[in-house]
Amino acid sequence: MKRVFVWAPAIFVLAAAASCVALSPREGDGLADSLRINQIQVMGTHNSYKLEIPPPIMKLIADRNADSALTLDYWHRSLAEQLDAGARQVELDPLDDPEGGAFADPLGPRMLAQQGVTVEGPDRAAMLKSGIKVLHASDIDYRSSCPTFVDCLSQVKAWSDKHRDHTPILIMINPKHTPISWAGATPVRPFDKDAFNRLEAEILSVFSPARIVTPDDVRGTHATLRDGVLAGGWPTLGEARGKVMFVIDDAPARWAAYADGHPSLQGRVAFVNAHTTPDAPEAAILVSNEPVTDFALIQQRVAQGFIIRTRADADTREARSGDTTRRDKAFASGAQYVTTDYIWPDERFGTGYTAKLPGDAAARCNPVSAPEPC
Repeated sequence: MKRVFVWAPAIFVLAAAASCVALSPREGDGLADSLRINQIQVMGTHNSYKLEIPPPIMKLIADRNADSALTLDYWHRSLAEQLDAGARQVELDPLDDPEGGAFADPLGPRMLAQQGVTVEGPDRAAMLKSGIKVLHASDIDYRSSCPTFVDCLSQVKAWSDKHRDHTPILIMINPKHTPISWAGATPVRPFDKDAFNRLEAEILSVFSPARIVTPDDVRGTHATLRDGVLAGGWPTLGEARGKVMFVIDDAPARWAAYADGHPSLQGRVAFVNAHTTPDAPEAAILVSNEPVTDFALIQQRVAQGFIIRTRADADTREARSGDTTRRDKAFASGAQYVTTDYIWPDERFGTGYTAKLPGDAAARCNPVSAPEPC
């Protein structure tokens, strides 16, 4: 007999976001327009598009690797709800699909169909379109609140259009290069220069250059982007309100294709993750996801002028245990963007764990780099 599974996401508790007071504060977030954008601290979300994995597919994963299943057992509300709750960083995982249809028939549902089990697949109409897709793991974790890259960006822009005074939103881009390691997995095209050019073209199809903080804005008249950063070249909050920034979060060997032909990212829309190459001419934004072990390093780099993204929690561990050590270190490190899977607590775990700035602020003066008084 065929079995059909239907499920609903767990119910979360919404916590209101409050504001922080700064010198000559702007009504709304309470931060002074004279602050530079590397002198504030905000919250963000990790894999922001990710929806719940169907239970039968979660069982397939757990039967192969129980630990992996635990790390994937989280999901998010819509991008607009996250931004409404104070998130000012979202994370997207693009997969290159120039012809369309590459990810329309994932392995997980096919495996279950052989057992007589039906689960909801991806948004097939969206998957058949040509263009970049946004999925966590194409064959097993394919449910996305915005299946195409353009759709994700359009949702952020729609929210931004309604909140033109918002602090700048950092959009993390984690390009996917390889398939999952299961036999029969859907092939994934590595991101090469052409793919990065397509990705940038899709960005510019949604956001005009005037709505983006770019490497050229920070470099100014300096020889390199890094020189501009160290000289205090980040725009003021007043100049950056209502804008977005992009960073390619990938290893240097992979983002090199994006930087190729664009010395110090001249003319490019996005920054790159220079965590392992802080002396490179492209260094401006560093992704340092271990705030406990890298605490002193993050503080040092924030003080130098870099923008850092770190994570308050990972792999559902803190939510299950209620341990706030990592979260508290992330805030104290001065990392400007602190990412969580738990703007709202997951009631299944009973710990009440959530990651919010002190006082439930949506943004605050940076504890390491903000000037006094702030």
